[in-house]
Amino acid sequence: MTHLIGRRGLLGAAAATAGAAALLGGAPAAGAAPPAHGNRYALQKRFVDWRFGMFLHFNMGTYHDAEWVEPDRDPQTFDPADLDCGQWADAAKAAGMKFGVLTAKHHDGFCLWPSRHTDYSVASSPARGRDIVGEYVRAFRSRGLAPCLYFSIWDRTNGVGPAGFDDRPPITREAIEFVKDQLTELLTGYGPIPLLIFDGWAWHWAFGHRSVPFHEIREHVAALQPDCLVLDLNGLSVPWHSEVLFVEETKGGVFCPPGNGYAASQGQTIAPAGWFWHPSTPGNLLSADEIVDGHLKVLEPRYCTFILNCPPNPRGLLDDTVVQTLREVGRRWRPDRTRRPLPPQPDVVTHPLTPVAATATSGDAALAVDGHSDFGWNGQADQTLWTSDAAPSGTAPQSVTLDLGRVYSGIDVLTYLPRQDTRTDFVLEDFRTDGNITSYRIAVSADGRTFRPVARGDWAPDHTLKQVTFRPATARYLRLEALSASGGGPAIASEIGCGGITTRPRPL
Repeated sequence: MTHLIGRRGLLGAAAATAGAAALLGGAPAAGAAPPAHGNRYALQKRFVDWRFGMFLHFNMGTYHDAEWVEPDRDPQTFDPADLDCGQWADAAKAAGMKFGVLTAKHHDGFCLWPSRHTDYSVASSPARGRDIVGEYVRAFRSRGLAPCLYFSIWDRTNGVGPAGFDDRPPITREAIEFVKDQLTELLTGYGPIPLLIFDGWAWHWAFGHRSVPFHEIREHVAALQPDCLVLDLNGLSVPWHSEVLFVEETKGGVFCPPGNGYAASQGQTIAPAGWFWHPSTPGNLLSADEIVDGHLKVLEPRYCTFILNCPPNPRGLLDDTVVQTLREVGRRWRPDRTRRPLPPQPDVVTHPLTPVAATATSGDAALAVDGHSDFGWNGQADQTLWTSDAAPSGTAPQSVTLDLGRVYSGIDVLTYLPRQDTRTDFVLEDFRTDGNITSYRIAVSADGRTFRPVARGDWAPDHTLKQVTFRPATARYLRLEALSASGGGPAIASEIGCGGITTRPRPL
């Protein structure tokens, strides 16, 4: 599992000036007028109120002692002779968990359900005739636990992205439709799925949220299950293209920071051997003390749900040592019911649009729209940054212009993601701010020649996601002009996006 994320900020977008004024703590200052809770708040609050869940990395890697198994492995090697999803659910219930997340498909592409769109699935294995996703969903739901799913966009067997590590094949329309077809199977065949975790997407070196268009996948999920939260393992400190944050503790011990106010989660595996089962897994586990005192009690006041990975073994069962540890956790931990409710959350851009191209007054504009982001193994943000050649000013602004490929009506929001690197490795606080845009102007155009201003204002120089709303506009091009930048040097942008919050943009 290769991922990502954690950190902090909260934004307040005013309709015209839309300054993003968020601090690490997220809660409004005493006496401040309470902001709207956010358009996905109820679902995000439910998630953080779950507090504790089980990640189940169980797939082809289980049978090959590998975290990233090679593509095209023989399906006959996937042989869970004693598979019992009820045992997984009973162990989760005993620990006090409220949900599970099963790796329906990992990066090699093997499917735990009998997909109609590939032979590389459980239907070609010794477990043919069984639907492991279905058994998991029924087992967890029957015990009052919410069944959630993990799905890798990168599919090394079925041609979604590269099979190896050196090639960079283009993402085809056929590959995008394949992804959507498999998501349709998962989101129409098993009842409500309250959370879908995407992996192998924003962080991938060969493609990102532009090549596999985020807006298309996001809209597809929403059309099938409107109440399904989307969590992309993108390594970010703020909820850009993700409705819940995810901090991957296995990357250098990074933790969700104190004062966090976003709906967040943190992932750790019960065995240091890895996310999937390995021969050393059952004999080297976190203790109940480490799980309760070192994680649950620390993360709970930070609105960060702890997702503890408990990998089933090749028989299809949790090891006895894992089950015993989880029972001890359940005896020792109780949720803190005095915790205050999740603070208000920023509105989610429920109808994003993916630019097909971008231009800039200077610098490489493509870096502002490539949809690439990760939290690196070096403890820093893995980001691609548009950087202007000169410092912006009111008389000589530096700008990036998004091209949506066609005219849309109903565009009402522009988003700006500043740089996300920090001064200290593996600590999601004290962010670098040089180059972050502090004064801006936004204009729109249908033809790329005549631009109409729709918003102007100032932003704090911090790392938080900036979000500007304006009256719905009809446009093909959106231009973000930087009028000033923190530190007095060139302007910098990690990602610039747009779409609709109050309306759904329609192509004309």
